[in-house]
Amino acid sequence: MKRVTCKSGLSGWKCRLQKNYSSFGEFKSYSEMYGLHVRLGFSSAEKAWKANPIVEGSTDPKDFRVSD
Repeated sequence: MKRVTCKSGLSGWKCRLQKNYSSFGEFKSYSEMYGLHVRLGFSSAEKAWKANPIVEGSTDPKDFRVSD
């Protein structure tokens, strides 16, 4: 994972979505609970997983997004 400064100003990380989760099942569970796929701009967890975008985040949940 690459270290970045997120929009909040906090130090965070940047990597491919699939590197951040151990499996699709784990991502899907979090996505259903917190709407992660919506935050990333996808209509479903499956579409987000298949696209495997570069994402970034920090300890602030609002920082979780598709990276520029």
